[in-house]
Amino acid sequence: MVPLSRVATAVDLEWSDWIRSGSWQQSADTAVPMLPANAQEIFLLAMDPDVSTARIISLVSKDPVLAVRVVQLANSAFCASAYEITSINQAVVRVGTGLVRNVMTSTCMASLAADTHLYGHQGRQCIAHCIGTAYLASFVAEGAGETAAEAFLYGLLHDVGKLLLIKLAGEAHRYGVAPPGDDELAEVLTEQHSRVGAYLLRQWGLPARLMDPVLWHHEPDAAQERPQAAAVAYAANRLAHRYGVDCELDDFDPLADPHFARVGIDSAALAYIDLKAPGLLEMARHSKG
Repeated sequence: MVPLSRVATAVDLEWSDWIRSGSWQQSADTAVPMLPANAQEIFLLAMDPDVSTARIISLVSKDPVLAVRVVQLANSAFCASAYEITSINQAVVRVGTGLVRNVMTSTCMASLAADTHLYGHQGRQCIAHCIGTAYLASFVAEGAGETAAEAFLYGLLHDVGKLLLIKLAGEAHRYGVAPPGDDELAEVLTEQHSRVGAYLLRQWGLPARLMDPVLWHHEPDAAQERPQAAAVAYAANRLAHRYGVDCELDDFDPLADPHFARVGIDSAALAYIDLKAPGLLEMARHSKG
């Protein structure tokens, strides 16, 4: 661990300059949020199209929070169960492995912002937006030639850099940097969250395939390796703003945006997404608990 007296080399910098310069990375060992113990296994499982029901049941059974969330979903009006489900096995079969995987990854993400003293309303809102975007990404992926399960994951992670930036703002005094004002924080969140998110993915050892759609979800044309995946993340995020999914409502025309055509969204597809979006977002609400 780097001593705090050595970390505070940016003492004369504004917080925004400290972030933009990358100096904050000197304190990465204390700043980076820790993933839950089983998160890597869950994320890898979510990307495996051939994962067995037995493996999912085994993993859910190891985590009381996951187990409760899945059983609650199985008994919800959304799943319209004809009888009360009381076991994990029954719940996974009833809900389906795809939705259970989504619940598992969403629960992992939600746990990152569990410290409301540190992340506050912004952190909770960020997670809710990410979960809604993830469901939209999995839906958009189907018409874009991308894997829905993987799209769910990079949709879920697309704004994760904001959590680290919020944490660095709240702990600025620890590193000898003056905390930012609201306007300064908002500007840096907008400007730097994609780059910081990609940094987090590397620190967490997550698959490299997730990097481009997280790093370039605002600029898919800049993606070198996976521009189509980046375009899916871009479209899902814009749609989340179109529907006001825990974010500022943006009344734009998707059909005027060439990136939407790139992922196969024409007028008929957009009308279908508008029709299905309420159900997708209802699933998102159930997934986050």
